[in-house]
Amino acid sequence: MSAARRVLVVEDDRRLWDPISSLMSGRGIEVTCVKSSRAALSRLDEVGPDVIVVDLGLPDLDGVELIGLLRARRPTVPIVVLTVASSEARIMAALRAGACGYLLKSDIGRLAVAIGEAFDGGAPLSPPVAQLVLAQIRAPRAPPPAPETTLTPREREVIEHIARGLTYEDVAGCLGVTVNTIRTHVRGIYDKLDASTKAEAVMAALRRGILTS
Repeated sequence: MSAARRVLVVEDDRRLWDPISSLMSGRGIEVTCVKSSRAALSRLDEVGPDVIVVDLGLPDLDGVELIGLLRARRPTVPIVVLTVASSEARIMAALRAGACGYLLKSDIGRLAVAIGEAFDGGAPLSPPVAQLVLAQIRAPRAPPPAPETTLTPREREVIEHIARGLTYEDVAGCLGVTVNTIRTHVRGIYDKLDASTKAEAVMAALRRGILTS
């Protein structure tokens, strides 16, 4: 980790800024903390980070969406998630968006080590996250969906946006339709994928090959 000098931390809880900076103290790491996705994007060129740490629960853009935007602008900079979100859907969405690591805030004491691992090309994961990823790899692949359960092109667009962590309002804005229209598409997706929640729908779409990791 000796070569890494700059870490950009995107965390809206300012109470964590000092503890995070303290964890890096004495390691030759310059930490810049910002409280929103937009602040991270606006300061990206100024900071020139070697590693980026992102919380998923941000006040403006969703953290998963931010990861995708950061990857587009800095494809070689590793991104580590630091969050309380431990659901399978959120973990897989963040990793699909381009995060190389996923650390739960209960493991914040490992953050400095995780940053070093990410900088060196590793994939730092909290133990529960690693177990989930391993289970995903080991899970048998389901056969392709029958024709009657194939999603329409619009339904595919909707589930892809939902998998990225967007709200119904965000999806409606992206596709230029009303929120009620999105809800109608989501009901159709639930029926076809035998799901009752967004997380179940995303995981079902992954298993059927409708979404790719």
